[in-house]
Amino acid sequence: MKSQKSLKPAAIATLLALSAIAAAPVLAQQQSTADSSFESLDKNHDGHLTRSEIPEDMPLLRTRLSTYDADHDGRLDAKEYAAAKMALQGNGKGTSGDNPSSSSSQH
Repeated sequence: MKSQKSLKPAAIATLLALSAIAAAPVLAQQQSTADSSFESLDKNHDGHLTRSEIPEDMPLLRTRLSTYDADHDGRLDAKEYAAAKMALQGNGKGTSGDNPSSSSSQH
């Protein structure tokens, strides 16, 4: 029986690099999707979301806006929105409209 040779560190590094390169377009697309959902919600295109711009089918985000408003200016910028999105998706309550990326009700 032949003995199996282990992969050399250089080969492993090459495989990891190729995996990262292959994943880059997917990550860029995910970032673009997050950005476009923020932009689609930002009706007046001022770079911020106010409670009135957040659709009613996103009740947790609407009611917890102040929780995610890090600079306490009464609105969410893209960075605050991304943090809210991560928090809401991570709490298991991301369904039924509580997910900031589900902007199906675009007014």
